[in-house]
Amino acid sequence: MKKIVTIIATAFMMAVQPVEAQDNLWATGSAVPGGKQQLVKRPDGQFRFAGPLNAGEVKIMTTEDYVKGTTRYLMPQLTDSYLINFGLRYTQTTDSTKAGWQVLFQEDTYRFLVDTGSQTVIGELMLPWNEVLIAGSAFPGGSDNIEWKRDNMLPFVRDHENPYVFTWTGELGIYENVIEPGRFKLEGQMTWGPRELHPYTDDEDLLTTTQVCTGGWDRKWKVTTPGVYRITVDLFNETFHADLLSTANGGNATAVGSVKNAEVVRTAVIYDLQGRSQQRLQRGLNIVRGTDGTVRKRIITAK
Repeated sequence: MKKIVTIIATAFMMAVQPVEAQDNLWATGSAVPGGKQQLVKRPDGQFRFAGPLNAGEVKIMTTEDYVKGTTRYLMPQLTDSYLINFGLRYTQTTDSTKAGWQVLFQEDTYRFLVDTGSQTVIGELMLPWNEVLIAGSAFPGGSDNIEWKRDNMLPFVRDHENPYVFTWTGELGIYENVIEPGRFKLEGQMTWGPRELHPYTDDEDLLTTTQVCTGGWDRKWKVTTPGVYRITVDLFNETFHADLLSTANGGNATAVGSVKNAEVVRTAVIYDLQGRSQQRLQRGLNIVRGTDGTVRKRIITAK
């Protein structure tokens, strides 16, 4: 009897052992191209996968290679559990033969999140957003001393090759007589939610941000160095990168991406003659749509 109780207690402790202590998780199984892929650990301690999967099975393991007595698998509690779901609980086991998460068809845009707090796996097929906009008090006209101006959000430009990547170039600063000076967040539509992008910590410096949170708490980025910035977000991989192109006094901030003989203006979108959006004014004729909705031609003659 004592031996049975000990076995049960050991199994229970193994099942509830928290995954938060893990530094890494890996996806393996017949559905994973190449047989194995490391998950990305988010700043909040959770793990995510983004990429192609084949039809087959996904198993989530706590070590890169199987180690008897050490490796644990995060397997669904229910049989025939599909990877695409709204949140299914998992159990931890050392039994590698237990059924994993089922993938019914091949696709390049699978994403799933291992939520270690609720001990669930949430999966989806990610579709591109129609738009991304910057909102807040960190750019001219974005807010007053009462509220942020929803109708004054500025749009990002979608990448021609990757529909999940958006870029914005413009002036960010810390202005007077506005609410929450120097703060901003990103919206997926010209209103507050449901699609939003936030940093993982309050008042996070945009120059140090590498990962972005889709949804979540209403946290904002904070501008510490006024100037002209280029911000690029990858919605699929939830990454964020900002370059300070020039400081407020007009000097080049970095050698990479500096504004050399290419004027950056306070515009919503810049187009070439073929109607393709540009990050900055190019040599020749440019079509410029301003933040006030006006459209004008700009000719740049400098090399």
